[in-house]
Amino acid sequence: MLFLNHDQIIQVLILEDTMQSVERALQLYELGQFVMPHRQTISCGEDNVLIVMPCVADGSMIAKILTLFPGNRTVNRPVIDGLVLLADQSNGEILCLADAKTITAMRTGAITGVSIRYLARQDAASVGLVGCGAQGYYQLLYACAARPIQRITLFDQYQEALPPMIEKLNKAMPGIEVSTALSTEALVKASDIVITATTAKTPVFPDDPTLFEGRHFVAIGSFQPQVREYPDAIFSRAAKVWVDTRFATEESGELLIPLQQGKLREDQVETLGHLIQSKQEPDRGMYGTTFFKTVGMALLDLTTAQTAYQKALQKSIGTRL
Repeated sequence: MLFLNHDQIIQVLILEDTMQSVERALQLYELGQFVMPHRQTISCGEDNVLIVMPCVADGSMIAKILTLFPGNRTVNRPVIDGLVLLADQSNGEILCLADAKTITAMRTGAITGVSIRYLARQDAASVGLVGCGAQGYYQLLYACAARPIQRITLFDQYQEALPPMIEKLNKAMPGIEVSTALSTEALVKASDIVITATTAKTPVFPDDPTLFEGRHFVAIGSFQPQVREYPDAIFSRAAKVWVDTRFATEESGELLIPLQQGKLREDQVETLGHLIQSKQEPDRGMYGTTFFKTVGMALLDLTTAQTAYQKALQKSIGTRL
């Protein structure tokens, strides 16, 4: 069995490879070529949860065990932690044990990159990020891989999160201007693409429809039925909403609440995989607004872990256990 830690996964997974892995997962999802029970989310007190995500597809089996402890941010510990176990479907052999923080961050950043590639305007040159945790960094890496980004704007309610993010971005992407916004409203106005990667329980933007015109929006944070990052106003401007999995309409308050309240219709929701397979241009409506909501699924972890494992074997990287 091969063990891959954070540094080793980063070493073997290049951005384009991961986006191709994510597109493969979306294709498998559309074809129905997988077995994937709904994730199990177990409360561990306050806002802390244990998440278990299994999947069988494409000759592999996977189980991801993830912990999400939002309070860890205040004590300088990772909010997300866990392990990914990859096994051979033909004989049950455990092939790889990998750091789940990194696999999750890479595949979540990659699916944002894929959404930008297919949904954002071709001339999009600026991106704004609300939520400067570990997930946010990878969101920006893939955003910049999907479009020729010239300017990044950051916002986080925890001011101490901003300097280390700026330092990482300047080191990774020295040619791109990085600045901060005093409010989420200012961030939206400065950005062609807006990404939210927060643990917020209520919308982080003002309920102003004009803010949500002519831009591509990505919602990362909400995966519980009572939680959302975006206000009702976005649904008055988006002709359609794209998702990674159909279950997003039941699992995330981002879509469940507006559906229940009549702000969004079921026929406005389309999977990103369906759009990609159709080879059609996205319906940006009269306001030019596109909105992508990802809740994640184990199938994304499976194809990403497969790629990491195969690349690690090719490059003789990893620790044999």
